[in-house]
Amino acid sequence: MRARVFDALNQFDRPASAYDIADAVSKAEGRRVAANSVYRILDLFVGKNLVQRVESANAYIANAHPDCRHDCIFLVCDGCGQTTHLDNDRITGTVRQAAIDAGFEPVRPVIEVRGRCTACVAAG
Repeated sequence: MRARVFDALNQFDRPASAYDIADAVSKAEGRRVAANSVYRILDLFVGKNLVQRVESANAYIANAHPDCRHDCIFLVCDGCGQTTHLDNDRITGTVRQAAIDAGFEPVRPVIEVRGRCTACVAAG
């Protein structure tokens, strides 16, 4: 089931919700797969750094480089939903340090920038 969930996630060209993935796996399997089962598998994948969660969309994308441990910066297009993951340790390090300076222990900082991608800007 884990492999089917991961394969289904990789078929999407934008972040996918657990419901999107459950529907895709259900169609492929010819039987209903519950979204809560998919959520458990996705949580496992996030813990293993195989998948990243786009918080504002409550959706997931496969991690292009799971061997790297970086805090996430996502550029999320409000037009088409396309999401780009950036690694910039300088920016995320500054965010972590600001949290520490405020007496807060950061566990998993996620920065999301909402806007429009190049294709949506060009389309008007």
